[in-house]
Amino acid sequence: MLRLSKKVEYGLIAIRHIAMQPVGSVTTAREIAAKYRIPYELLAKVLQSLAKSGLIVAHHGVKGGYLLAKSPGQIPLSLIVRAIEGR
Repeated sequence: MLRLSKKVEYGLIAIRHIAMQPVGSVTTAREIAAKYRIPYELLAKVLQSLAKSGLIVAHHGVKGGYLLAKSPGQIPLSLIVRAIEGR
């Protein structure tokens, strides 16, 4: 059985949530954290790792948030795990 860390689990939740938003619509870390009851600070670090790896795009500012950098079908689980765990 595959065991995922909480960080990877939160990353998968975030990717799924972002993917379900209307095209071009950004979502914030606070929105995701509140909806899924995820610790905001940990989620922010996970999202930062995903952005650094190029899986999501961070838009800064008052109307900022996150978008997927690729279509969901082009983001394999292995890339998400590597981005978060550094493996």
